[in-house]
Amino acid sequence: MVRAIAWRVAGVVPVLFLVTLVLFLLLRLAPGDAADLLVPDDASEAEILRIRERWGLDRPLLEQYFSFLLNLLKLDLGRSYRYGADVFELIASRVPATIELATLALLAASLIAIPLGILAALRKGTAVDGAVSVFAIAGVSTPTFWLGILLVLLFSAELHLLPSGGRLPYGVQLPERTGLHLVDAMLAGRFDLLGLIASQLILPVMTLAFSMVGIISRITRGAIIDVAQEEFITTSVAKGLTRGAIIRHHLLPNATVPITTILGLELGVLISGSIIVEVVFSWPGLGTLLYQSISVRDIPLVTGIVVTYTTLFILINVVIDVIYFIIDPRIRASQGA
Repeated sequence: MVRAIAWRVAGVVPVLFLVTLVLFLLLRLAPGDAADLLVPDDASEAEILRIRERWGLDRPLLEQYFSFLLNLLKLDLGRSYRYGADVFELIASRVPATIELATLALLAASLIAIPLGILAALRKGTAVDGAVSVFAIAGVSTPTFWLGILLVLLFSAELHLLPSGGRLPYGVQLPERTGLHLVDAMLAGRFDLLGLIASQLILPVMTLAFSMVGIISRITRGAIIDVAQEEFITTSVAKGLTRGAIIRHHLLPNATVPITTILGLELGVLISGSIIVEVVFSWPGLGTLLYQSISVRDIPLVTGIVVTYTTLFILINVVIDVIYFIIDPRIRASQGA
């Protein structure tokens, strides 16, 4: 297992190289000039040239790229054109918000989708199975930005039950230790803020979770049905084991690998794909920061965020490999453990 994980971690290097190369070229070969967006509309040509020189935009393209790679090895992502701050620090300040949102959305989707998938598999071919399939298709086919806007109109504009965006209302102070507001509130003993923080999370979590419920429930259903056709399930029935015992001790444990796979993949997709939802709900995470940086062609910040997304996605896959090793004895046996 250690060797497999080492190879997977080593694979981060070429992936990051290709991602940064493609992104670097696309950002610099796109029409327009980043320097024009950093100066007022009435700026003179001399001011534009000065800005280009200050940020190194006047240097050859390859020189800029190799300079970026050398700085990346030192975990130096440069300075943001727009904010004038260190890119690494800007990203570090936004990552907790994105992770908190994605993790809670995955948890909510799992608590709904996995039982639905199991129920649909055990009631295969019945009206229950059909209803779950319709719900799954609706979740997969509904655009997240459209759903988010509808939820804001309903629960915020019409019913006035939930806030329309943000992480905390203006003026509310919370000591930050981890950057995860629910965790920080508990660590600080501010249990009075838990309800307020949860109210800010409900709408964006619902929006992200709805689309995942369909995928996870369908994968769970397929995994349960596949395992149910194995010979050891037939043997368990022949031994006279009860239906509940077969499900708990044989069916579900052997279906965990594909379910774990889709959960890990969905978490990676959530972290990197929640940009629209973060913008709709004014959620101060990486997605909103990426949207703002693209709008002004903040090349160091855009590149740094994409590199962060790529690294997080690969690390999530490494964690999934470790979980495989823990939950599946066949994988441990193949590794000689």
